[in-house]
Amino acid sequence: MKNTNLITEQQDLVNQLLISATKDDTKLYDLVMNYTNLISSSETSWIDYYQNKIINVLNLWRGSFKTADALYYIVTGFSFFFLTKPKEALDEFNKMFDYCDDTALFSKIKGAGYMGRGVAYRSLGMIDKTMEDCLKAVQLIDASDTAETWHIFIYRMLGEIHIYIGELQEATNYYLKAKSVMESINNIAISTARFRVNDALGNCYNEMGDKEKAEGFLRTAMEVEGISEAERARVLCDFGILYINEPQKALTYFEKSAGIRKKAHLEDAYTTSLIYKGECAIALNNLKEAKEILDEAALLVDKYDVPSKKLHFYEQCAALHEKKQDHAEALRYFHLYNDLKSKIHDQQSKNIFQIKNKLIADQHQEIETKHIELKDTLSELARIKVSRKALFFSIATVVVLVILTEVFLEPLIEEYSKNEYLGIASKIVIAFLLKPIDTLYERLLFRRAYRA
Repeated sequence: MKNTNLITEQQDLVNQLLISATKDDTKLYDLVMNYTNLISSSETSWIDYYQNKIINVLNLWRGSFKTADALYYIVTGFSFFFLTKPKEALDEFNKMFDYCDDTALFSKIKGAGYMGRGVAYRSLGMIDKTMEDCLKAVQLIDASDTAETWHIFIYRMLGEIHIYIGELQEATNYYLKAKSVMESINNIAISTARFRVNDALGNCYNEMGDKEKAEGFLRTAMEVEGISEAERARVLCDFGILYINEPQKALTYFEKSAGIRKKAHLEDAYTTSLIYKGECAIALNNLKEAKEILDEAALLVDKYDVPSKKLHFYEQCAALHEKKQDHAEALRYFHLYNDLKSKIHDQQSKNIFQIKNKLIADQHQEIETKHIELKDTLSELARIKVSRKALFFSIATVVVLVILTEVFLEPLIEEYSKNEYLGIASKIVIAFLLKPIDTLYERLLFRRAYRA
């Protein structure tokens, strides 16, 4: 499934940036972003090969170029994440923020940090915190950057979150946004992005009950050129979930997925495949096999402590013991499931809706502010327009008065008073009338406008 040319192109770019970044500090960001794109398909061999090389380059600049420290923790954070160590990744991303300030120089780096912290939270089952950081990340990561494919991953995660809270149409909208970004760019990391978008759409349509569309997107994901074995294992697992109501057929996919994940030492992902294998074994009444599978999964569930996996594990353990007529043990697992669901799922859903409500309130406030600004602008334009019209009428009135003075008043004054200064004084009085006349016209025109 791997595309050797694509991998070579990715590696060549990172190799070039390793050399140029030793001489040019402006290349550090591109080096780190391209490294992250390179390892995003979970090829751990690339982490082993490149991580120390990149850290050595960053160490050359630490202390002299202020972003080098923050970028250092981006590298270690994403490396830990793709080595399936989300807790360690979270620690690194939190350290990164200690080296950032509020200047524009750090804007994109903070965006990368928020995304990294978001994916770590997601792996740890902290879905509400994932949403909070993803919304920040998408505002800070420039779509024209090397990290342009990251918008795809962020929209994908936001889609997953909306599936989690049962808003399937909103989830579809986020996935389609990701698809739109994917189709508009030509990035060397696009194979992973294309895989993730199609896989996500497959899962979404499966949740919506449209099995035909779901299968189509999952097959497209499987056929993406250049995907890694880890990605192939993921889509095999998702095919199993698609056919979960046909347990014998689903089991074949879960076994293939588990085999790849175990061989690649992807323990956290292997746990997911194991629990689904157990679910199929229970459905097929292979209870002894199901117990062996779930016993193996139990060690990994405790090791990684991911709430979503624990929920699925407890659910299957309850189902297993119920079939074995061990009602006391089934009830114990049911209580474990119910307590965790109430504690984690319900609270997180509440937090997510609070975040969404705040986002909606902020948008309404922004619209209201824009409306007030527009209203003020229109009022100012109307005032200027009225003022200009009033000034025109005022000047016209004064001109008429001057003409009347010249034609009628001044000859009378000269004839009867024989005093030329009275004529000049009349013109001065008319000049001083300009402002009062202008104000009068403004008031009349404004009243007319309001009545209209």
